[in-house]
Order: sequence, then structure tokens, then C-alpha cells
Amino acid sequence: MADPYTSLQVASTVLSFVGGLGRSSAQKRAAREAKAKGAEQNTYNKMAAKTVEVSGQLKSFDVKRQATLMASRAVAVAAAGGYSDDITNLIADIDGEGNYRASVALYEAGSEAERLRHEGEMAEKYGIQQASAYRSQASATTLSAFGGLATGIGKLTYG
Repeated sequence: MADPYTSLQVASTVLSFVGGLGRSSAQKRAAREAKAKGAEQNTYNKMAAKTVEVSGQLKSFDVKRQATLMASRAVAVAAAGGYSDDITNLIADIDGEGNYRASVALYEAGSEAERLRHEGEMAEKYGIQQASAYRSQASATTLSAFGGLATGIGKLTYG
């Protein structure tokens, strides 16, 4: 009849080994997920950056359009009131302000888009670093499981 203590040692050694391999597998899966999550975040940030840029271009276009309308209205009001002497300077001022505001809209959108792209790149790099760390843990866990198995076999064999 088999010694119950030996049977328990064998079961404990085998379960410990299988558990170690399971932890290693989970760590490898976590590595894949971390890398994928970082890449996905980078993709989303790139799309958001493009949206911000397009929005800034539309805002810039609208600001210029409003400045043109304002200048046209100023010409009409000046012509109706008989003030034609200084209208050229007024139109230049309105155009200048419109161009300035349009440039600011483009600059702000560009800055925000660049920030989003940078954050996306950092998220992807972080995901890669996390994946590397998980893979290292998985390797260490696998080695530990095999070490535990060898120790258990040694105890059973040599007492």
C-alpha cells in the first residue's frame, strides 16, 4: 500500500507545478493585452487629433468668413452714412483681426492635436513596457514552477 504522506507530496508537487504554469500563462496573456491596449489607445488618439485639426480648420474658415461679412457690412454702413474717408483702414483692421483669430484657432487645434498624438505614443510605449514586464514575470514563474517540480521529485526520490 502506498504511503499517504508520499501521495500527498506527489499531489502537492504536481498541483504546485500546474498552478505555476497557469500563472505563467495568465502573465503572458496580460502581456498581450497590455501591448494591444497601448496600440489601441494610440490609434484612438491619432483619430482624435485628426478630428481636432479638422475642427480647427473649420473654425478658422468660419472666423475668416465672419470677418469678411463684418468688413462688407462696415463698407455698406459707411457708404450709407457718407463716411468713405477712413473706411480702408477700418476694413484692414477687420481683416487683420479676422486673420489673427483664424491663425489662433489653427494654432490651438494644432497644439491640441500634437498633445493627443504624444499621449497616444506614450500609451503605446507604456503598453510595450508593461508587456515586457509581464513576459519577464511569466518566464520567472515558469522557471519557479519547474524548480518546485524538481525539488518535489528530489524529496520523493532522496527522502
